[in-house]
Amino acid sequence: MNYLLINNLTVQYDNMLVLDNFTAELGAGLHWVQGHNGSGKSTLLKALCGIIPIPVGTVKIMSHDLVVEAHAAKEKLCLVPDKPEIYPFMTGIQYLSFIAKIKKTALSDELHRWLDTIKLSSFNDLEFSQMSFGTRRKFTLSSVFIGNPDVILLDEPFNGLDKNSACAFYQWLTAAKKNKCILIVNHEAHYIEDIVDTITKLSSE
Repeated sequence: MNYLLINNLTVQYDNMLVLDNFTAELGAGLHWVQGHNGSGKSTLLKALCGIIPIPVGTVKIMSHDLVVEAHAAKEKLCLVPDKPEIYPFMTGIQYLSFIAKIKKTALSDELHRWLDTIKLSSFNDLEFSQMSFGTRRKFTLSSVFIGNPDVILLDEPFNGLDKNSACAFYQWLTAAKKNKCILIVNHEAHYIEDIVDTITKLSSE
């Protein structure tokens, strides 16, 4: 079953071609996107969730067209960007509750167990403006536990994580990839190379 279907995706910035007819059919598993800086990795993830408009090509998430059926497609999706840029006045738990409200769901027991595992629960009431980069990063990463998304897009998810959190997330990836489509951009190969199912290389040339 194709969780994520990408057909001839083309993205251009100021007459510079960033993605050229990118095509992929991805099912459940961990799919690693490689490429040099400027090759279009982050652009690809943003296009796949609708942050960047799709001028040419199609994207289907769980059979829903991202343009024609945007709401249905995005219900199945979660994006964790590389930079945890959140409203500075929000607390950690307010952020997670906000995500849950958007997805019309509640904060699950699984999420609360995850917060305890990575020792994040004690920061629930701290505002983002007062958090370290690593703590902000762990809160944004925790959004993968909200709404049970089928397709998860991760941009440098291990960046800023301490050893305990990185190990816990590695274990979660190992289990989750059995029934989720996880597309990951990650420069640190040792974190994921032994559990990757497919590798796609983007070229900036």
